[in-house]
Amino acid sequence: MPNQRDTGEEYRKNRVFLPMISLAYIAVFANIQGFQALLPLVQAEFTLSRAQAGLYTSFYFLSGALIAIFSGKIVDGLGTRRGLILGVGILGFMMILHALSPLFGLILLFAFITGFAFSVITPSVNKGVLELSEPSRRSTNMGMVHGLGGLGGFLGAFILPFAGELVGWRMALVFSSMLALGVAAFLARFFRPVTARPVWSEASMTDLISSLRKDLAGIMSDRYLLWVCAMGIVFGISVSSVSGHYAIFLNRDLLFSPTAAGLGLGIFQIGGMLGQPFWGYANQRWMGADRRRGLYTLGFVIAALCLFFGLVVSRGLFSLAGILVVSFLLGFCIIGLVAVYFTAIGELAPPGRIGIVTGLALTYARLSMVVAPPLFGLVADRTTGTYTLSWVLLGGAVFGMTLAFWLFGKPDASRQHMRS
Repeated sequence: MPNQRDTGEEYRKNRVFLPMISLAYIAVFANIQGFQALLPLVQAEFTLSRAQAGLYTSFYFLSGALIAIFSGKIVDGLGTRRGLILGVGILGFMMILHALSPLFGLILLFAFITGFAFSVITPSVNKGVLELSEPSRRSTNMGMVHGLGGLGGFLGAFILPFAGELVGWRMALVFSSMLALGVAAFLARFFRPVTARPVWSEASMTDLISSLRKDLAGIMSDRYLLWVCAMGIVFGISVSSVSGHYAIFLNRDLLFSPTAAGLGLGIFQIGGMLGQPFWGYANQRWMGADRRRGLYTLGFVIAALCLFFGLVVSRGLFSLAGILVVSFLLGFCIIGLVAVYFTAIGELAPPGRIGIVTGLALTYARLSMVVAPPLFGLVADRTTGTYTLSWVLLGGAVFGMTLAFWLFGKPDASRQHMRS
């Protein structure tokens, strides 16, 4: 963190680097959401069921769940700059291997490895935003940085299926992977903020690993922090189920073309891009920086939207224009949860432990991301052959988790609100 005596000046100097953090997220989500938007074409080539297609998201997040806490500890040692360069660079290389794979099983293996890279990126992004932002702007800046990642998601989800229909999904994926590698090179050259010196040069890998148990012991004793982390389940099951199946849902259930389905997924990302800064600002200004209130409010709204998709949208009554509107609202709320969630996690983290606490929060989210997508698809495969019941069950699960948080996830008397 900047030195206390010069905090204001350091924050002003570092503002220019926040858009660079967003650039890393843009490149990452252009590839992640781009490939998920290509799933109708991948599904057709490899003759996959809905449940099998959902395995891609599971494998991608499985590795992240396995090392989330450890990767957060590594980021605390590496620092934001090295973490971003390493994560974005590896992700770009792995997406090239996706494009070259002759078997879907190999793609799942590469997705698993790609998840390791993404596990470094998110703690790096969160650590960077909290280090470079004034306390009064943390929630808003977190929303802006994460939200701009939605621009990459939109570009990938809209452009890659269109390119895939023209030149094949493999060549389209090569183009997006080049973007990630280019961004990694750009960050290596120009991203040099003034922050606390990384401890990687001061502590060996063995020392970092040995201190992990001590750090976790203190963190796990904070009951309220664990409840807030558990709200990552709401985000995890909703965003992974929707992003992993939305293009297929629009293509197979509602009979839109692959390009139109990709556009719907892209608009979902645009909704998230705008929703994150909106909900971050709304929580800061209109909810008095009460992070708990922001989390359960969004949880209940997400549950209502999922039920709406299952009971109304799945009936096929909407035109493309109507689908784009509801896609925007869905992303606006589901992905919008990220800004409040990660701000809450960062503010509850002990000094110097933002990375490891973020890793713990990601463990909750990513374990649910492993389980939810194949179940979402399996319900569709085993029932009506559509996603109608999948949406309803997803809405019920989100409502149940949010209700539990509202009833039992309350701070003690010394921490009545999570405020910056």
